[in-house]
Amino acid sequence: MQSIIINGRFLGQPLSGVQRFARELTLALDRKISAGNVPAVLKGASWRLAVPRHTPVDLGLSAIVIDSFGSGPGHVWEQTALLARSRGGRLIGFGGSGPILHRRQAVVIHDVTIFRHPKSFKRSYRLLHGALGTVLTRTAKIGTVSEFSRQELASVFRVSSGGIDVVYNAVDHFAAIEPDETIVQRLGLQTNGFFLLVGTMKPNKNLDFAMRAFEALGDESQKLVVVGGTAPTVFKSDGPQSSDRLLFPGRLSDAEIAALQRHATAFVFPSLYEGFGIPPLEAMTQGCPVLAADIPAVREASGDAALYFDPTRQAELITGMRRIAEDSALRENLRRRGRENVARFSWDRSADRVLSMLEDL
Repeated sequence: MQSIIINGRFLGQPLSGVQRFARELTLALDRKISAGNVPAVLKGASWRLAVPRHTPVDLGLSAIVIDSFGSGPGHVWEQTALLARSRGGRLIGFGGSGPILHRRQAVVIHDVTIFRHPKSFKRSYRLLHGALGTVLTRTAKIGTVSEFSRQELASVFRVSSGGIDVVYNAVDHFAAIEPDETIVQRLGLQTNGFFLLVGTMKPNKNLDFAMRAFEALGDESQKLVVVGGTAPTVFKSDGPQSSDRLLFPGRLSDAEIAALQRHATAFVFPSLYEGFGIPPLEAMTQGCPVLAADIPAVREASGDAALYFDPTRQAELITGMRRIAEDSALRENLRRRGRENVARFSWDRSADRVLSMLEDL
């Protein structure tokens, strides 16, 4: 019986976009395997989710068996224990890494941010992942999350873009969330009375730019809510400070974020670089108008469902904020387009792309 192994190292990592991608695709694959909806060459295979020993597994899987073994730091586990365990089988990894000596694996590399915005990462991280990418793009079947990212990978690693598959992100999981409406009252917010930012203070996320634009807007009827690993102390002394109009609630649950999106004037996404750009799509599932940076990956994901601005020109974002705050018809139009746009993506269709990659192995 042939064996197909999913690299489950992502379950031991903090939940971000990459880990969400891995979780949802694993669940989608499990549903397809249970229903027998896999290519003929993969039927009857033994499916396993390989994880380092003692890693908590909170996925409800029916057809994929949990295989817990080995220990040590993540990359060491991948290059040793996972390599030994997966020999002879097909291996799939969703987090941009895998055992470099495995010759029958598929790996999804999400972007090349480490090369385009190196200041967002530690030097050791850049060197390690740069080396992994160089090797894997030459020895493994590679996937990525957008057409833009496919061209970026081909350019940076000097490989043919024709050999790279596109496996889109999706937002089915976020559309199904039951919003926690209590967060709106707890933060003292009113419907259409605040803009929403979600992210970290990595330079490529450009949150400081958006906060300065909001302050320059000077609209007393609006607040700005900044969700994530941020706090006023991360700014220089002349940077934005917490006030009655600038709120830093810290990290919130998906249910709380969904509720904020349902009541916000707009979701603001000022990123300078993305491989895909999933937060705007999550906001669209909740009927939230989106103000987004005009960069290729976000254009590809959001289509005509967002109001765009140049993420290097503060005046453009200020104009966009003013327009969307004052024009209720524009907000409603963006809500409608957003709902239509998210229908283009689903984890089920993305799982079909993964199965095709495994079939090619």
